[in-house]
Amino acid sequence: MVIELKNRSQYTDKVIQKGLIQTSKYIGQSGATEGHLVIFDRRKTVSWEEEIFHQSLVQDGKTIMVWGM
Repeated sequence: MVIELKNRSQYTDKVIQKGLIQTSKYIGQSGATEGHLVIFDRRKTVSWEEEIFHQSLVQDGKTIMVWGM
């Protein structure tokens, strides 16, 4: 299993896209069967509804679970 961690200080979409690419690469290199991308929201002015999320996304044919915290 691959777990990639990213800090978010600005745009979620950019952080997620870069993280998906990196996680997919690591899955391929390691031969792992699953991948998780965890995004830590470092902004001070965000509500829990914006900060906490879960998505299943596909990058390069690999399903990656994306978690926002």
